[in-house]
Amino acid sequence: MSENAHAAVRVSDQSGGPTPEVVAQLLDVVATHSVDHALSGIEDVIARLRADAEHAAEAREVIRNTPASVLREAMRLRAARIEAAR
Repeated sequence: MSENAHAAVRVSDQSGGPTPEVVAQLLDVVATHSVDHALSGIEDVIARLRADAEHAAEAREVIRNTPASVLREAMRLRAARIEAAR
């Protein structure tokens, strides 16, 4: 719904209460806001996922170039942390 349509919906302009047409327009305003809000949330999630994917790619690259002895010790430390958290 355009901004002009939003501006055209004014409950206070109705002397005897809103007509069904006005209420239908108000429902459109609420639905549009909900969709916009949801889309904004989805865009935020996608941005976080992309950032996480980039971070994971960097981590994989570092791990690929890490000597086996360091990887074994890191896995032992990680397993100990997980066990301690239980």
